Amino acid sequence: MFAKVAAIVVGIGILACGVLVQRQQRYELARDISRAHWRMLEQERTLWSLRAEIARRTRPEELRTAVHRLDRRWRAIPYRIEELPLPMRGTEADRSTRVEFGG
Repeated sequence: MFAKVAAIVVGIGILACGVLVQRQQRYELARDISRAHWRMLEQERTLWSLRAEIARRTRPEELRTAVHRLDRRWRAIPYRIEELPLPMRGTEADRSTRVEFGG
């Protein structure tokens, strides 16, 4: 009788330890997911700040100043690729449109 009770207590103890291990793994997984999400948000913030910096540095007047410092003639792009008429998209005409420096 004592052996049966002892076996039941040991079995319940083993099951309790297993449940505790599962719960700890669940907490660790939730922590890892939270950290990954936080890193993703930080990288997204960094990306947006870099995009803002690029936008600030590529304003038309600053581009003109930079090109003027090169002391070269330049021709502006006549139209943007997104604004091409539909029949011209995907042809050689839109690939040859670029800024040319001369002088």
